[in-house]
Amino acid sequence: MADDFWQNILKYQNLGFDPIGWISNCSNEVDYFSLGNSFEKIKHNSWANLSWFDSFQYSGRNPDITRRIYNVNESISDDLKNKKIISLMRIHNDVAEDQQKLSHLLNDFFGKKSPKHQLRRVVLTTTSQYESQFGLVDYIDTHRGNKLGYTAVNISSGKLIDPDEEPDSMVNTSIGLAGALENLLLLGCTSGFRILPIYDAPDEDLLDKIRTNNDKFAAKYNLLLDDYSSLKLGKLFFGATAYAHSTKELPVRYDLIQPGMVLILTDKFGSLTPLSIYTISQISEMNSIIGKHESVDISVKNEIIKSLTQPRFSLGKIISKYCPDFGKDFDTNANIVSVYPVSSDGISALVNLSKISNTHLVINEVPMQCEELARFATDEFLVSNSTASTNGCHLIISTEALAPLILEDLRKHNFKSQIIGFVTDKERPMVTINNNINKYVAAKHITSLFSMSS
Repeated sequence: MADDFWQNILKYQNLGFDPIGWISNCSNEVDYFSLGNSFEKIKHNSWANLSWFDSFQYSGRNPDITRRIYNVNESISDDLKNKKIISLMRIHNDVAEDQQKLSHLLNDFFGKKSPKHQLRRVVLTTTSQYESQFGLVDYIDTHRGNKLGYTAVNISSGKLIDPDEEPDSMVNTSIGLAGALENLLLLGCTSGFRILPIYDAPDEDLLDKIRTNNDKFAAKYNLLLDDYSSLKLGKLFFGATAYAHSTKELPVRYDLIQPGMVLILTDKFGSLTPLSIYTISQISEMNSIIGKHESVDISVKNEIIKSLTQPRFSLGKIISKYCPDFGKDFDTNANIVSVYPVSSDGISALVNLSKISNTHLVINEVPMQCEELARFATDEFLVSNSTASTNGCHLIISTEALAPLILEDLRKHNFKSQIIGFVTDKERPMVTINNNINKYVAAKHITSLFSMSS
């Protein structure tokens, strides 16, 4: 078993991919908090207005998207003007872990673009190989016409892979594609889903297999797919840009959040930790540590992989149900006011939500998928943030009266949802937590962001 595992690891590494680089952070993407801090260090960043989503008004016509691939040390081209942009960069670990270096790289890459069109959505994924770095920009042309709703757009990498699988497996392709749909569903999008895969490999046979997997995924979920060219860098990669439409107002009215509103967690924290521990258990050098704890059953591991590969369209329908029709005012008694993604950021998403909504959140519960395993992973410093979660784990803010209806709908679709806290104050970004989160989070730069209540 161990020999097969290491043969697969070497196979991925030879293809230019880090197959286990995601383990300690439960993701190979730079977390949103670190990304925001790096942008804040840029003195003149009027061209950036970072957000977890981007959207524009839907006129009945799909946007036109032009894709460009750059060296990470370039400045993005100015030849495509008057465009919205979203971007994905693959950067070396040394840069990702140094906020000053990361700030310089981001400023050099994006800083010469016109501030007229804001950079809102950018994703950074990491690599241990300098030759695997790249910068990708999708330039988006929108169309004028009758305003029917919104088009939301997202970009994502495959945050992790299953090293038990072959590089050309459907599992690894599906993780990259499903991840790009996640934020669109959280915004309440229910129609017009289209995927633009981002992929690469060293040889044509593997590229053809990935293309076939892309087609199968789109066909399985009845999605439209635009097959852009591979990155042509010769290094294995999985990811995607995706967009979809909503004829409702988007639930991102952070200005409408009021004291007394409650915070719903759609699913439990920590669902990625068992996957990290399972993978670590395959590394023979780590067996002495893992031996202190009962091993993770392969059925648990397979269930986590399944959740990463299958988009939960029911979430989009539930969110949409509680949003006002396009052009209508929000009624806080009937509508979800705001949503925010959790996923691999885990509990640090609470701090991000507090900052963008300028509110003081009080957290009474931190429901964990595998509490004992999370404590073990934290005590042994195996996972930096054991609250990291799979697709389907997000935050919703609503009135206390509306919350039971939302919870009922979520539970009907097998979400383990519950109220975890409430809004206590405005104009004061802060998160007070009643749990000792040091039990679940080893990373001090995350735990220091919370105020602990006695």
